[in-house]
Amino acid sequence: MGMPKVKPDNVVRHELVLGRSERELLDTLTTAYTVNRVVTPITSLLSSTAGLLLVAGLGLAYLEKYLPEYWPDMNDQQLGDWFETENIVLGTAGFGIGGIIGAFFGGPIGAGLGATVGAVTGTMAQEGAEEAQAAGIPRIMSYSTFGQIVGSARLLKKTIDELQNQ
Repeated sequence: MGMPKVKPDNVVRHELVLGRSERELLDTLTTAYTVNRVVTPITSLLSSTAGLLLVAGLGLAYLEKYLPEYWPDMNDQQLGDWFETENIVLGTAGFGIGGIIGAFFGGPIGAGLGATVGAVTGTMAQEGAEEAQAAGIPRIMSYSTFGQIVGSARLLKKTIDELQNQ
């Protein structure tokens, strides 16, 4: 057996201090590591058929909240007639999207501001489409925002159908 260890009679403290450039480099490294931890699972999910099917299905489910049940079977005239009654729907969609984007960039205050701006923008898009059509602009161009919703939903539905048939 060895001899007992002697208790220290003083304690020396060593401190390492990083300069500004080292702190910035460490901050960049931490951010890159964090982004990598978030992006890698998302990339893995989207690289598989099942993952892409899941994302497309969720996107379609979200868009279908704003479309009539039988929207895939409707022609452009029927969709236009249905769209006329959907000021509230576009306002609600804008509210939700604006709220999410606002929360991402500005926290709770940004969420409220983004939701308000989104709701107004969605409603204005519908009113603008009605005015444009009344002025003689072709229906397809006057409903560009709605056309994007329907087009996105149709594209997602087609993607889901193709993925399920693989």
